[in-house]
Amino acid sequence: MKKRALVLVGILFLSLLLVAPANAATPYVPIHDIQYTTDPSGDSPYAGQTVITRGVVTAVDGTKSFFIQNGTGPWNGVYVYLADYSMPNDLTIGSYVEVKGYVKEYYGLTELSVDKDYGNYVSVLGTATVPDPVVLPTSEVSREQWEGVLVKVENVVVTKEANKYGEWYVDDGSGSLMVDDLIYGYYPSKGQKLDYIIGVLYYSFGNFKLEPRNAGDIKEYIPSIKINEIDTPTYAHPNEDVTIVVKTENNGGFGENVTLLLSINKKLVLNTTVELAAGEAKNITYIWKPTKTGVYEIKAELGDYDTKYSTIKVVERPMDIMNRLTAFYDIRYVTYLKPQLDEKYSSYLEIISELKEYGVDLGPLEDKIGAIDTNIPLIEGYYSEYLELKGRYIRPLYPYPLMSYIRNAFLLTRETINRINEIMPILNETLIRAKESPENQTQISLVRVLVDSSHGQYYNDQRLQTLITKMEDELGWMVDVNNEKLTPETLSYYNVLIITNPKSDITDEEAQAIKEWVENGGGLLITGDWYAFVYYRSLNKVTEEFGIRFNDDELMDDERNTGRPYFPLVGEFNLNHPAMKFLNESSQLYYNGDTLDVSGNAVWLIRGYETSYAEGENNEISKEKGSKPIVAAAVEVGNGRIVAYGSSKAISDDYYGRYIDSNWPFLKGVLLWLAGEI
Repeated sequence: MKKRALVLVGILFLSLLLVAPANAATPYVPIHDIQYTTDPSGDSPYAGQTVITRGVVTAVDGTKSFFIQNGTGPWNGVYVYLADYSMPNDLTIGSYVEVKGYVKEYYGLTELSVDKDYGNYVSVLGTATVPDPVVLPTSEVSREQWEGVLVKVENVVVTKEANKYGEWYVDDGSGSLMVDDLIYGYYPSKGQKLDYIIGVLYYSFGNFKLEPRNAGDIKEYIPSIKINEIDTPTYAHPNEDVTIVVKTENNGGFGENVTLLLSINKKLVLNTTVELAAGEAKNITYIWKPTKTGVYEIKAELGDYDTKYSTIKVVERPMDIMNRLTAFYDIRYVTYLKPQLDEKYSSYLEIISELKEYGVDLGPLEDKIGAIDTNIPLIEGYYSEYLELKGRYIRPLYPYPLMSYIRNAFLLTRETINRINEIMPILNETLIRAKESPENQTQISLVRVLVDSSHGQYYNDQRLQTLITKMEDELGWMVDVNNEKLTPETLSYYNVLIITNPKSDITDEEAQAIKEWVENGGGLLITGDWYAFVYYRSLNKVTEEFGIRFNDDELMDDERNTGRPYFPLVGEFNLNHPAMKFLNESSQLYYNGDTLDVSGNAVWLIRGYETSYAEGENNEISKEKGSKPIVAAAVEVGNGRIVAYGSSKAISDDYYGRYIDSNWPFLKGVLLWLAGEI
């Protein structure tokens, strides 16, 4: 025997003796004695004491813990937790260590807690052979005596897949055992077979758990007889034959007779015996004719050797779908939409004719009228093509053209009805005024609003529906939504532009177009958000040169809020400004957003209360209490006007409409001022 080996054997032999080391104040206790107990609780008899012990490292969990074992058999393993101690650089599986630690029951787990502040330590004495794992039935692993011990289970089946905590279950037929990913993550599928699993036994959250250490601790079972695949089409159609092929193979050295069971949606459709010679592959074919649409699960079981699944989606044939859609659009168009359009278009033409007789300039509605007049011949053309194609074929071989013509007629008719409904109130009102003063040339009184949704806004037109409805119904304005780049040509059609906090940047070209549009008479409502979302640099491209600056912060109020400091109420108003016409000293508005700075000709409209302040991204105070931070401001620019508001949420439908409900009196005055109506 080599001299080094003799020394190691001596160390191991001495470690088994109940001989106290030089530090006699702390007893040496073998791992077995630390763990062994007859107490039903499983608590160590040394719980609450500091001891010294030795053992071979069987597993290492990161940098904070490891397992040691002295010999094999029950009670001979323990978990070591480095509470305040660095993992020795040379410690690894196979290290022979001495540990001084505090015996602790951590939620049912016996551990040695090592804290350098109490003189505890871990010392690597050398290396030793890792004990062989104890081979146990799965039903017998989850017992106190095996806690911390290296264990092996064989010929197991996964009974439950891993949950969100990485815990899964296996069974060798004797009972269930939990396996975990404390040290090594392995996530098998339910029904998977494994030759063996090796791991240390751990305890947490009320369960014993086998903890594999690495990929070598798990050996997957590869059956000699298997199903290679179930060959099925992805899609099928009702009342058509579907070929299902189960491909089997015997990789073993002996022939086998095995039973193949084929089920469709859990209904057994085939039960047959398959004779597989050694090394033979064989395909088993089954013809199935589905009668209904749906998703069908195909399951093939080859004895106890293997199970495979496949899925077939049975869908209607595209031709059948198109034929049904064609009938649907035909009925809806002929029965409902076409009569509506005929009636509304006739009234529309009549009122347009009357307005022209009174010399009314229809210019402000030119684009809307043009769209309606363009759509009518298109609708007639689509429907004529549909009737011609329909008359030529009772059931066309390719039904898509037929369906597309009637669908286009249907959709364009619906759009045109909506367009007529949109402008008829304006036309009727203009006609009344023209009849009352026939000697004067009547102008169409129309405010057109553009809501921008082209910059990825969270508060887009879908979240501003109440505001849009109020502008249309209460103010009688026409509202459009923009999803394209803002250009001078686009803006020229509108009196008011609303831009909520953009997610993507407003380009320099867009900012310049907006500013020139405002100077030429446009009214801009531009809104921000709190610092995590305010694209303040982009907003300031438009407003800063006119004396309004959005800040990268958030208004807070610890006392006057709607549940949280960052949901403050605001109620300090500049009632001298005409835009504040519908507010009074008792008004309060819901708010969530940033603050503003004003200079030059810009004036404040709304401030926070005395109790409000503002914080930046790193919780630094940007506006002190008592400063009454500005949250809304206005400025006249050339022939136009701008109102900036620090909250996009305040004009949205958020919080069950409470934001827009409380802010509407403010917004109503602002919009009327921007449109030049007050």
